[in-house]
Amino acid sequence: MIEELEKVGMTKNEAKVYLALLETGLTTSKLIIQKTSLHRQIVYDTLNFLIEKGLVSFIIQSNRKCFKAASPNTIFNYFNEKQKKIEEQKNAFEKVFPTLLEISSRLKDEREATVYSGNKGIKSLLDDMIKENKEINIIGASDIKAESFNYNLKFNIPKFDKERTKEKIQYKIILSEDLRFRAKEINKMKYSEARVLPKEFTSNSSVNIYGDKVSIILWGFQPFGVLIKSKDISGSQKKHFNILWKIAKKVK
Repeated sequence: MIEELEKVGMTKNEAKVYLALLETGLTTSKLIIQKTSLHRQIVYDTLNFLIEKGLVSFIIQSNRKCFKAASPNTIFNYFNEKQKKIEEQKNAFEKVFPTLLEISSRLKDEREATVYSGNKGIKSLLDDMIKENKEINIIGASDIKAESFNYNLKFNIPKFDKERTKEKIQYKIILSEDLRFRAKEINKMKYSEARVLPKEFTSNSSVNIYGDKVSIILWGFQPFGVLIKSKDISGSQKKHFNILWKIAKKVK
């Protein structure tokens, strides 16, 4: 019975004291202590909690405080009151829910930045693009003299292209004339398109835009990358990409 009362919201001590009172009737705290084998102070505290909940009442007889358990029907009333309060709280929450939801949606666009270094870090950035599974727009680097650029072009990027094609991820990249040969290779792939800008466009960094993310890779002997998650930043970079895309020339 104690376990059942615990399930309806009483503590173990409250259940013990309430049952003792229910079985005994009007009685003193001394008899409750004896019947429950609980410490005196625990019984006093528990009686006060039960009185606050309306599950126990008391009277003074011969200068002694005597306690009596409320009818089990009172427990139903207790639940009805509790349910009523929950409904009131629910109604109050429904009024502020739209505002809270709006605030929450703003927080979703909080800017997050993660730093990656080395060729393994670059591989992690490439893997993230596949995992995101959104169209990829790249303002590509063209510093073909950079050791790390050539390493990734030989090892990591081919694996990336294979996975991207397998997942049917749309891919657009802008390169400089220095990498026209690479643009031709990309245009032969499925779901891919490359365009070129004049040699003045040559850079040792690349900007990758996909979903709500932008990754920037700085090439050199030891590559360095930053992954930024921000709807605002990705949107801004997407606009920049679209302007350059219109200017860039198609490669056949």
